[in-house]
Amino acid sequence: MTESPDSLSFITAAAALATRLSLEDVTVYSLGYQSVGFGSWELEAGRRRARVQVKWDGKGKHLQVSTAQLASGSTARTWQLVEEHDYRGRRVDMTQMFNSVEPAVRAHLGL
Repeated sequence: MTESPDSLSFITAAAALATRLSLEDVTVYSLGYQSVGFGSWELEAGRRRARVQVKWDGKGKHLQVSTAQLASGSTARTWQLVEEHDYRGRRVDMTQMFNSVEPAVRAHLGL
């Protein structure tokens, strides 16, 4: 059985983003992908006390970016929505999506 092209595109794009962010000492803390959920995914990246969460709703073609400031690494996150983007009516390529997510992550971490 072969890997779905969308799954492979997601893994490749996510790994490339994680590699670029690591050069700025930014860690990807969590990453999830649901190929049966229309390619929906969620990413949490940041530094010890500052985090950015990006959620892609593949069915609704909706992207949300939220931030959280943590007192410590184990503090419960209180996410504040800072950006929303509607991609309905547009064809979305996974690589392009991650390339557009990177500036948002950098900006909200003050890089």
